[in-house]
Amino acid sequence: MTGEQRRKLFNRITDEIQLSRKHISVLQEAARLLLPEESGNRSGMREMIKAKSANERELRPAQVRLNTLERALRKIDDTDFGICYICEQSIPVVRLIGMPGVSRCAKCEDK
Repeated sequence: MTGEQRRKLFNRITDEIQLSRKHISVLQEAARLLLPEESGNRSGMREMIKAKSANERELRPAQVRLNTLERALRKIDDTDFGICYICEQSIPVVRLIGMPGVSRCAKCEDK
């Protein structure tokens, strides 16, 4: 990987981290269950509980993605960065830029 490719990848990962943090913040805020003013509003309460559950289900994968991106950023200067951990072949730079944080080549990903 050239220095220019590494810089481009670094920028892509940092951009994705910022977007992921914003997304997680929105999900966390939306997942907070706010009780309606009137306790007799059962249908409103049900809808709020459904929305809270949906946001919580989406939050976990978003946090995993953020962790993956942060790990990739920490390892970007390592000699084994961009090497598939299964077959130990280089992961194409196009794949790394398109899918920041990926640790397997397309061939091993499909297995």
